[in-house]
Amino acid sequence: MEFIKSIIESRMYRRLEQVKGTDVNTLASLVYDHLLMLRVVYYIDKKSAVKYAKETIKQQNFNGFRQSMTDMYNLLTLVMQQRQYADKLFNNWDIVIPELRLKRVIRAVADGELDARDYDQLLMILYRRFGRVVTSDQMWLRRFVQDWHKRISRMDRNQAIMRILQTVRRPINTDLYMLLQKVSKVSPGTE
Repeated sequence: MEFIKSIIESRMYRRLEQVKGTDVNTLASLVYDHLLMLRVVYYIDKKSAVKYAKETIKQQNFNGFRQSMTDMYNLLTLVMQQRQYADKLFNNWDIVIPELRLKRVIRAVADGELDARDYDQLLMILYRRFGRVVTSDQMWLRRFVQDWHKRISRMDRNQAIMRILQTVRRPINTDLYMLLQKVSKVSPGTE
């Protein structure tokens, strides 16, 4: 119950009206960040990542904005259902998320069975489909997270966590951002 309470308290968008005038490119970039953050949380605290993924995939259709769902769910819904929210968003019809692969990846995290190759392929597909929406920082972080257990020192991991927290920081942070900050025990200072 504590987990759900903490998720509700740190919502980026509590109501659908709050997204009015938001650019789909911004939302797509946030989706990419959230996928990176979920993977880092999985490596740091698997139990928390599994809970978050289960909450996200609970409504598998991504067919409507729901206040009770995670920020990741709502971001995915807004991007995947752009036509439904065309009156509220500045749309970019070129941005398309491979729904089946995304569901498979999130379901695997929810089951505690992260398939690193499938996750990497999803991030590469999104990079290609999102075009200039994905920043150089996000690409650097993708490469870093991809090699998390291979050749990265603890100091490099902390640097990557700090960088992702700084990259994703907003006036109102998302529930996954707060979860990453909590499990990593890192707070984004200035460099």
